[in-house]
Amino acid sequence: METQKPAYTVTTAIPPSGSAPEPRQLAAAQGAAWWGESWRIFCAAPAVWIGIFVLFIIVSIALVLVPLIGSLAHTVLLPVMAGGVMLGCDALARGEPLRIGHLFDGFQGGRFAPLCLLGLLWLAILFVVAIFMVATIFLTLGASGLAALMDFSGTAADYAALASAGVAVFIVAMIALLIALLVAMAYWFAPALIVLNGEQPVAALRKSFAASWRNLGAFLLYGLIYIGLAIVATIPMGLGWLVLGPMLVGSCYAGWRTIFGR
Repeated sequence: METQKPAYTVTTAIPPSGSAPEPRQLAAAQGAAWWGESWRIFCAAPAVWIGIFVLFIIVSIALVLVPLIGSLAHTVLLPVMAGGVMLGCDALARGEPLRIGHLFDGFQGGRFAPLCLLGLLWLAILFVVAIFMVATIFLTLGASGLAALMDFSGTAADYAALASAGVAVFIVAMIALLIALLVAMAYWFAPALIVLNGEQPVAALRKSFAASWRNLGAFLLYGLIYIGLAIVATIPMGLGWLVLGPMLVGSCYAGWRTIFGR
């Protein structure tokens, strides 16, 4: 009787443990290939992936509902849980079973400290970006401009101030979007680099940014496909995210494997 092959295994190009090599530059078409590989990762254990995603949502909501420190704790622990699911993807790639407990594997085996430090760095970066954007808006509009908007009475001068403020806020929003993209580039592969290559948090951020920068074409195609998938996933009362959520994890692993693979 012929043995059925696993739905997803990878026998080549899995980087060994240790410091990750410098990121490779891939063809832009790889952005679509990452989604194809993420689908195979999901199909390898769909019920378990949905269970992991639902559990992650429950844990996230529970953390955010904690007064004062809940949102901060969620931000810090997010890369810890991300590292755990990266280990789950790697287990599937090696022919091992996926477990719901993989979500919490980032808390074990000496991985918690560097992943938690990554979360603290991520929180600090977000705080600095927020301060920068608030300061930019204040300097752009000025105290008098903010006061005029707060004391809006519907006069012609107020409408002129509102129009001027709208242009300024749009420019600041575009700057914020650019900064957010740059920050996301540094974070995207960092949890995988820490748990699968043993990189330190700062080095992981640097290599993740370098990988994203060298593969802008692939990430552009990847992002366009993501927008389409997100729209489709949201239409049926958001139920499609039970599939797309795990696929996001799988696509990140696929990108790590192909960019940092030997």
